[in-house]
Amino acid sequence: MSNVLRLCLPLRRSSARRLRTSFSAMLDANGVPSKAAGEVLLAADEAFTNAFMHSGDVAGEVRVRAEVRHSHVLVEVRDGGCGFDTRSVDVTALPDPRLAHGRGLFLIHHLMDEVEVSSRQAGDGTVVRMVKRFPRSAPRAIASRG
Repeated sequence: MSNVLRLCLPLRRSSARRLRTSFSAMLDANGVPSKAAGEVLLAADEAFTNAFMHSGDVAGEVRVRAEVRHSHVLVEVRDGGCGFDTRSVDVTALPDPRLAHGRGLFLIHHLMDEVEVSSRQAGDGTVVRMVKRFPRSAPRAIASRG
């Protein structure tokens, strides 16, 4: 399996399952440790859910690109929706647990090592770029007997 995943997903709730299934298989095939893989999957799922819930682009799609490099995963989730003012979200403040929404960007920022959110005017959408670093285990040496 390739170390790069590219998905173009329709803005439907069922697309989240395809994202998780495809992405999980790619991370596993590339030896990403399970803890890091779980955090990357949750962050990508949150970014997709935000696009689904808030982009306003009901007929649109979400493009996901992910790449596993030696000791990190790069993820980009892009929609073509209405965008938002990224300065209006305080990702350091603990979300109110009584609210049904409002935890996505907080979780993404706390799960990933680097996060950049770019959002412009209507039609330009939002792009969430994320990086997760992980320890790469050394290959096991084959013992030889002389």
